[in-house]
Amino acid sequence: MNSLHLFRRKWCQGSLAITFMVVLVLTTLGTAFLYRGANESWLAYRVTSSSAALWAAEAGLQKARWEYNYNNCAGMTHLDGNTGCNGDKTLAGTLAGYGDYDVTLDSTNTNIGSTASIPSRTAAKNIQRKVVGVLGKPSIFGFGMFAQGKVTVSNNALVDAYNSTAGAYGGANVDHVNGSVGSNGTTAGVVEIDNNADVWGNVSTGPGGSVTNTGHVAGSVTNTNSIALPAVVVPGSLSGLASGGALSVGNNNAYTFNAGDYKYSSINLGNKSTVTVNGAVRLYLTGDASHTGIDTGSGQVKFDITAGSSLIIYTDGTLTFNNNATVIVASQKPKDLQIYSTYTGPSGLTLENNSSTYAAIYGPQTDVNVSNNAGLYGAVVGKTTLLNNNGDVHYDTALATMANPFEGSIISNWQDVAL
Repeated sequence: MNSLHLFRRKWCQGSLAITFMVVLVLTTLGTAFLYRGANESWLAYRVTSSSAALWAAEAGLQKARWEYNYNNCAGMTHLDGNTGCNGDKTLAGTLAGYGDYDVTLDSTNTNIGSTASIPSRTAAKNIQRKVVGVLGKPSIFGFGMFAQGKVTVSNNALVDAYNSTAGAYGGANVDHVNGSVGSNGTTAGVVEIDNNADVWGNVSTGPGGSVTNTGHVAGSVTNTNSIALPAVVVPGSLSGLASGGALSVGNNNAYTFNAGDYKYSSINLGNKSTVTVNGAVRLYLTGDASHTGIDTGSGQVKFDITAGSSLIIYTDGTLTFNNNATVIVASQKPKDLQIYSTYTGPSGLTLENNSSTYAAIYGPQTDVNVSNNAGLYGAVVGKTTLLNNNGDVHYDTALATMANPFEGSIISNWQDVAL
């Protein structure tokens, strides 16, 4: 009897121990699964929120870019009492259902950063991402010669480069690497280098385009161009001016533009006439009945842009410097003579017959021709571009940083940075 009782007692104790172990194991496993589930849920939340924060930060950048391009930064907070887009600025915003962003834009309107917080900037536990970038307009003059379509360099023509910030062209300031030529064209032979022409740089076309080369190309040939060439837009402050009609400067006569804005239908220059520019001058030419903006056809005309002065020309008509016309830019910097054409007919911008100048020339809807011993220090952009018959283009690499006035600022050098 005692033995049976003892056996039952031990059996019960064993059963209790096994049951306890089973419960302990199941509890441990359950806790582990619960912990793992909670951990995976938190991890999933972090991943989702991190992705949302990245998009929210990008939204902040784009909102600030819009403020700068189109709203004169009116929706931003100025940290130093400035107005417009001057000084250091911030921008705070909320994306409903996502979270908040906080943007900073420095006084140079160059360095921009955006930090996003999910679910909000004030939440005790939030997920944050920060992106930074450089705000600026794309370059308008990245080549010595560039066209939407056909580019021709022929008959002893020369393209090389220099840097106007290092002084005048010549000697050590002659660059045989960066005198590049390019086109967006996608057809065979869209760029033609022939008849003893020299291109001291790279040559490029659009996808599917090709280069016909029987001259000399110092650099590489590529076929990937797709460069935006926005149409010229005349500033409203110029187009709204009353027109002075046709301006004529007779033989051996002189005319002076002092600092300011001017609007004429055309300018006709007589033999050995002189035009002087003093100060910062902007000139808008609407074109006469024959679509002429400036014509120096009588010969030996001189344009003199004096020291410390600059001239920006907008023309709806043709512009021609020829027959020994000389355009003197005292600074010897092409940026101080900018020529922008809205003209859509043929041969809109011409430099020929022993004429020379320092200039940045942009006519994306017309032909730009430099020929017959003409010399250009600067850059040309056209619907087509032609350089031939001993014509020279000496590309000023300093123009590569000149912002495109017809396109809003973009964000480049985008980076996702650690917080």
